[in-house]
Amino acid sequence: MPAPHDEPLVLPLGHPMGPFHASRGEAPSYWVVRLGWDSPLLHDRATADVWALAHGLPDRVHGTPWTRSALRAAAAEAGLPDLDERLDGLVARGLVAEVAPGTDAAEQFARTHRVQSLLLGLGAQPDSPGVDGIGLLGRPPLARVRPDTYELWQWGHLWPTLFDAAAGLAEMAAQAPGATAAETDPAAVLDRVFRQLHTLLSGNAVYLDRSLAVADAARTSAGG
Repeated sequence: MPAPHDEPLVLPLGHPMGPFHASRGEAPSYWVVRLGWDSPLLHDRATADVWALAHGLPDRVHGTPWTRSALRAAAAEAGLPDLDERLDGLVARGLVAEVAPGTDAAEQFARTHRVQSLLLGLGAQPDSPGVDGIGLLGRPPLARVRPDTYELWQWGHLWPTLFDAAAGLAEMAAQAPGATAAETDPAAVLDRVFRQLHTLLSGNAVYLDRSLAVADAARTSAGG
């Protein structure tokens, strides 16, 4: 298993469903997140902003691990108050996870969560060799990624968990001539997947969710 990172990554969980307005013209009463079969609410704008910031900033996540320290600095610049308190609350509610790749806890997270792809593939970018775009047709890409990250976006949602996705991507790589050991080792691929997530999360190209397959299996087992 790869060596663990010094500081855990901050990973937001769920798909934003937007603010709820009790009546036209009023400020939002709360913000809705879809997470598995649930719809947890974010009850104030500052907490909603911290949850959104946990996705990363597109101009900073390339090569910079999106950890609590990075989030704290970004929140200070944005004027978001009480970052640690609000982040702790989101972690306690299961709306944010702090995951150190290369640890047993990271593997357990990967076995119980999945990645869901959003937006459209825009393919290779003529102005940037070796870069693929993800976004909306006729508009500039919302995420510009390397081919291996594009592959995660393209295929990762087909597996029920991140752990299965890493194993599947490693198996796919093994079928290509010239594949390296790191490309065909599921543990190494999982470590890479964790490091790629914020590049996709920050552009809203994916979201992280509970694995419904795991949840349904647990529910069936408990009922049986």
